[in-house]
Amino acid sequence: MTIKPNLTIDDIARELGVSKTTVSRAISGKGRISAATRERVQAYIEKHNYKPNASAKSLAESKTYNLALALPRDFIKLDIPFIRQTMSAIVDEAYTLGYNVMVCLDDDTDSNPLIRTLDYRKVDGVILTRTIEDDHIVEMLIRRGIPFATLGSLPLKYSGTAAVEADHDQLGGCQAFAKAVLSGSPAPTALLGNDLNYIVNQSRLSGFRKACQELVIPLAQTPIRMGINDLEGCREAVEELLAKGVRRFLCMDEDVCTRTIAVLRENGLTIPGDAQVASFSDTEVLKNAQPPVSALHFDSEELGRAACRELIHALNDDDYDPKPLLGYKIRLRQSML
Repeated sequence: MTIKPNLTIDDIARELGVSKTTVSRAISGKGRISAATRERVQAYIEKHNYKPNASAKSLAESKTYNLALALPRDFIKLDIPFIRQTMSAIVDEAYTLGYNVMVCLDDDTDSNPLIRTLDYRKVDGVILTRTIEDDHIVEMLIRRGIPFATLGSLPLKYSGTAAVEADHDQLGGCQAFAKAVLSGSPAPTALLGNDLNYIVNQSRLSGFRKACQELVIPLAQTPIRMGINDLEGCREAVEELLAKGVRRFLCMDEDVCTRTIAVLRENGLTIPGDAQVASFSDTEVLKNAQPPVSALHFDSEELGRAACRELIHALNDDDYDPKPLLGYKIRLRQSML
């Protein structure tokens, strides 16, 4: 093999007696040139071990080899393990497939960083870290024709607009986990959750209701309290239910779960002796709690990798899965008798 240092597209074009455009088309595999010319260029670059630099390659293919990871600005104020884990997995997967990731905060200001990044054409596609009912970012991406992937399923009105919707089987997992919890005791079990604007919470609520229907449990035995967004709201809901004799609580996520545990302890109740708690979302905090909390485990890193991988395949016109659906694991621990 002959290695020529600092070989450029100009050098290749001059050596072969063709235009730079022809060389670029041969490298990218796109554009109209003869098969013989394409093979001639490919043979030359293989012989001389030519490696196009990132800027030359992106110009030849009209690509930036960058993805934007859209992160709602309010998320940076929160310690959310799911976001940390998926971000890390997305960056690793993108790097493996030859892409870089730019984290872009999403807000409602005129200087929205994500919109400016798209205006400057710095990325080939976008990954959204959450899905909600009315999303101005989704609508903007649809208008601009920007390929995007989501961590989670989109609402029905946006169905088919994303290149990739990567999700765990939230409905099936929550149905199976709720059945396990509800079957463990004839005592009433309350479901506690927060914002139903999030599609994941809608799916979890549907899974809970399906479990109740399958087990033929009356609605009076499964009170539901939504809109619990802070400790005070949790305290109000839990103490109201305690006054009605409820001692078993199934929480939609780890935040609601940790607040519920705090309120139960404020009221002098032990877990699992006096009250029982479980969560539709598992974290290291719940796993290492005293006692460890029964929870439904979804692999957030696997989700990030799937969304990133399938979006890049779509951008490269390769075969890809537009709706990868990932599994779950039920973790039964000491917080439930």
